[in-house]
Amino acid sequence: MGAITIKGTTLGEGSPKTIISVMGSTLDECLTTIAEGKAAGVECFEWRGDFNDSRYDIDAMVEQGKAIAEALPEHPLLFTFRSVSQGGQDTLSVSQYVALNKALIEAEILDIVDIETWIGDAAVIELVECAHAHEVCALVSYHNFKGTPSVEWMVGLMTHMLDLGADIPKCAVMAHDAKDALKLLAATEEVRRLHTDGPMLTMAMGREGSISRLAGEYFGSDITFCSLAKSSAPGQIDVKLARKIMDELHEVLS
Repeated sequence: MGAITIKGTTLGEGSPKTIISVMGSTLDECLTTIAEGKAAGVECFEWRGDFNDSRYDIDAMVEQGKAIAEALPEHPLLFTFRSVSQGGQDTLSVSQYVALNKALIEAEILDIVDIETWIGDAAVIELVECAHAHEVCALVSYHNFKGTPSVEWMVGLMTHMLDLGADIPKCAVMAHDAKDALKLLAATEEVRRLHTDGPMLTMAMGREGSISRLAGEYFGSDITFCSLAKSSAPGQIDVKLARKIMDELHEVLS
């Protein structure tokens, strides 16, 4: 597949691109975060629907999505409804989850959509196919806030995501020590080396895994979640500091 360019930002080349989560409960809160993120030099934005007060009203979410997209004419926009089992704020039924995501995809306001693996292969494929029909990139995701599975398990998971049609496989696990961080990096490297030359998104969460957020370029991860005023997951690094460290690593190691 190779690198993917969205609104002039290329995912899959060079140092990882920074992304922050927009977690406002209202449109005004979301637009404020976006303005602050743009001022800080953030490259991509994730709109977290699970924080939104209108999350059960599909029409209202589409209207908010249009306003958010209008505020980001030059920045890739990812939509995510993060379920509780995956570290989010709320859980929809599979049918509700699919309906909300399809409505936003079909409105053609998104650049990337996050599709959680827990909804099952059939629902994942349905959303992937819908995304591709509307020229939206499909990011298929898995989160484990308890620990880090084996390298073999994570490689199998990410290759299965690719088999389901993912443009960007995402695997986020919790690192309790340096060994966990190394397992996540090893799995990322193996998938990049043997299974895809397209963009990937992986991270070992927590303090012990922070290195995975900064050194992804050298193992195969192409996007890194950062914090602005508020983080959306353990171990996130301030966006300006993360950008500085990654740029310096890129300069030294290129």
